[in-house]
Amino acid sequence: MVKLIPRGTLKNDGALKATKDSNQRYPVIRQREENMQTLKHSNQTQKRILIFGTVTAILLALTCSFSSPTSAQDSMDDEMDDEMSMDMLQVFRPFATAEDLARSLPLADPAPDPCRATHDPCWETHDVPLAGATVVNDINDSGKLVGAYSVGLAVHGFVYDPVTGQHESIDYENAKCTAGTTDVRGINERGDIVGVCTEPVPGMPTLPNFYGYLRSAEGFTPISASNHTSTIAQGISNDDIVVGCIHDTNMTTTMFGMTWQSDNLDFFGGMFGGLTGRGFMNNGISRGGSLVVGFFTDTTITPAKPRSYIVQDGAVTVFDYPNATATNAWGVNAQGDVVGVWREGANTFHGFVRSSQGEFRSIDFPGATLTRAFGINNNGDIVGTYVLGGKQHGFVRSSRGRGNLFP
Repeated sequence: MVKLIPRGTLKNDGALKATKDSNQRYPVIRQREENMQTLKHSNQTQKRILIFGTVTAILLALTCSFSSPTSAQDSMDDEMDDEMSMDMLQVFRPFATAEDLARSLPLADPAPDPCRATHDPCWETHDVPLAGATVVNDINDSGKLVGAYSVGLAVHGFVYDPVTGQHESIDYENAKCTAGTTDVRGINERGDIVGVCTEPVPGMPTLPNFYGYLRSAEGFTPISASNHTSTIAQGISNDDIVVGCIHDTNMTTTMFGMTWQSDNLDFFGGMFGGLTGRGFMNNGISRGGSLVVGFFTDTTITPAKPRSYIVQDGAVTVFDYPNATATNAWGVNAQGDVVGVWREGANTFHGFVRSSQGEFRSIDFPGATLTRAFGINNNGDIVGTYVLGGKQHGFVRSSRGRGNLFP
């Protein structure tokens, strides 16, 4: 660890009601009715969660290849797997593609941060010094940030302390992982962090093996599901429930939600129950597991598409950002406010916030061509990443303690 220099459906047929907002391209939208499904949960299942996303796969993945099918039905299934895997990589990639960066080149990089005393909320760029790209994945109530940054082809995790103004570089030393493949995905109020490192798989550049970890005051603890190829640690609650996912040969039919607590594991989705679909990815969790958010590919509708859900006290609500081609929930706070990413058309990405009352708002860093929101704390501060001027940055969207999600 190195100290860096200081920072200088369920198908949802609910009615929608739009509220005019002349200052926003996308209006606040209230979703009045959402189909609910009550689930039976064990004590552990109520806490479960899942995740998706790989830094290395994101950097390398532009295509997916699978073995040749042996029958017409196999061919159809493999094509669906291939399309879904590509869709996931396009939607959830933490680091921007060359196409994303090229699209932003005609625009000027921000000079000072668009954050003034009169601004509510306050947008602030957050970059790791000397990094090629920065992604902020989570923020706790004390304002500590975690994420990943790239230097060349190497990726490292980081923890930023707003009191000292310093970044701590994180590299998980696992004998199976390639050096320079660590990221940090979640942090709780104690400062415990979770994340992954990766191991390349010969012939499968877009599907490395993942090895999860928890780092507490006692040091690193591996998080691994035996008999499964990959385990991803995505988020952590204030009472140390770690959520993520497992997967084996692909990120669709073999991917299921996971909850880990003191070496006890529980799984969610598909054959494990909960929802019908593929590629289950639970991403955010509140204390005690009373609130869990995630996303999956809903195969009960045609065409199948990525959708999001929130599990609250055993009841599941599936939701979509209005008119989105994909909706991906990444984080939740204790109040039930959810943040994530929605896709407009084929390849335009925005962040979103969904209030506990079901109101939606698109959130875009001023002037950016791509914005993704990944984390939210109990103060209403939101973090993520944006692309502008040919470079990828992290951001903090601060409510300045007002907790005002919809100024």
